[in-house]
Amino acid sequence: GLEKVMAGTPVMVVGPDDEVEDIKAEVMSDLTKLQDKLSTDKKGVMVQASTLGALEALLQFLREETKPPIPVSAIGIGTIHKRDVTKISIMNEKGCPEFATILAFDVPVEREAREQAEELNVRIFTADIIYHLFDQFTRFMEQLTEKRREDAAAIAVFPSIIKILPQHVFNTKDPIIVGVEVVEGILKVGTPLCVPALGGLHVGIVTSIESNGREQETARKGSSVAIKIVNETNPTITFGRQFDASHSLYSTLSRASIDALKSHFKEKLENEDWRLVVKLKKIFNII
Repeated sequence: GLEKVMAGTPVMVVGPDDEVEDIKAEVMSDLTKLQDKLSTDKKGVMVQASTLGALEALLQFLREETKPPIPVSAIGIGTIHKRDVTKISIMNEKGCPEFATILAFDVPVEREAREQAEELNVRIFTADIIYHLFDQFTRFMEQLTEKRREDAAAIAVFPSIIKILPQHVFNTKDPIIVGVEVVEGILKVGTPLCVPALGGLHVGIVTSIESNGREQETARKGSSVAIKIVNETNPTITFGRQFDASHSLYSTLSRASIDALKSHFKEKLENEDWRLVVKLKKIFNII
């Protein structure tokens, strides 16, 4: 009758002087507490440990001592099998490949499970010290975040409004080279610029930013810098003809660029930058 007993849970024996209902109540009370501790999330990693006590300790660490908490969608005790790998691989289908991961604490991993993990793109991190498991997963997440950020960089457009300084116009045709003041937001290399006052005229893309003879990637509100603008789709566009210093230049935002900012560069923008995003959404009629 012990086939369904969970490994690591206490077994209580009913003696001749014991009340069966009291023992049942005690067992159910312990089980309820255990279920609360072992509750799982809809999306998250799989956690496997050698004993119930170790599993509880690891879950507590992941949920209460890591910042941010690491969600857990599945748990288990003992050796990692192929079925465990198959179970957590569903996170790839759910659009959460980072959670197609097994954190194995002081447990062996079957050779077939490792082979299955390679086939299904599941990571298995093993360690016999909780902190080492956490370090492995944290390093993986940092690398994944950086890669996603690099991939999103081509889509994300930082919000900015700049004013051309008429006394600092160095080249009027492609590439246009002018001195500008960043009136609002963050000007970044790679930013597409337009003139909303002229029907959204595409001026070009910022290919370099220079201050005091040194190139830099960004320029924040209040900065005066020299920028180079290249327009591959309309290389004949000329400062002083299609637009001039009376026209402010705006970062060209889209729904996709805003979503990329929110997902991968949120901490790079301050509150006033996000207010500018809201302002530009209205200008570009972005829903």
